[in-house]
Amino acid sequence: MRKMKWVICGHCNGNEKVENPAFSNGFTSSEWADMDQDGRDAYMRGDYDVRCEPCKGSGKVQVPDVSQMNFGEKREYVLELRERAAEARDLREMRREMEAERRMGC
Repeated sequence: MRKMKWVICGHCNGNEKVENPAFSNGFTSSEWADMDQDGRDAYMRGDYDVRCEPCKGSGKVQVPDVSQMNFGEKREYVLELRERAAEARDLREMRREMEAERRMGC
């Protein structure tokens, strides 16, 4: 069993909510001006924010506590991290290839 510790979620910084992805590109000044005052106030209050997925809205996540692991556990953890990194690289490469094919009309 790996030793774990709780830390503040780095995605929401412990706030439990994040900005709704629908607003990730922001608003133009004309869109903001077209909004009524109630809509602007609601946006600024965070009424449209959504629950943070990495921490499931708790504001904290569990991470491995390397300082409490023995040598074998650390080795196993490093191998797991390497495997995750390789999978992420493969996924990025696959997405790049798919984008290139889309651009070529495939």
